[in-house]
Amino acid sequence: MTHMVLLISALMVASAQAEEGAAPSNDVVYVELKPSFVTNYQSRKMGYLKADVTLKVKGGQTAEAVDRHKPAIRHHLVMLFSSQSAEALSSMEGKEMLKETALSEVVAALQEEGEPADVEDILFTSFIVD
Repeated sequence: MTHMVLLISALMVASAQAEEGAAPSNDVVYVELKPSFVTNYQSRKMGYLKADVTLKVKGGQTAEAVDRHKPAIRHHLVMLFSSQSAEALSSMEGKEMLKETALSEVVAALQEEGEPADVEDILFTSFIVD
């Protein structure tokens, strides 16, 4: 009988710990878009942009959707990055506008696929213009 009580107690503790460890579907998740984005941009001289991008998403479903549709998301971002001018990439305001537009592009890419698009932010963890 004592063994049975101990076994039931251990199972209850393990179950409670498993529930605590499970991430709720509305937790923030960071999804890196690897490899780095490297593209030419519009300029009189040859120039390139290299950016490391991480998405801040809300919930596991959106994170899974991002993983499933990374090629489409990357396509949208490559097209956006390559259409930038040297002037836009050289100012802080231009970079902020690029960030906002990139966020809209990611959301649009997910919505086109009929997926949850709860993307809160786009983070440039590295951003080099040469």
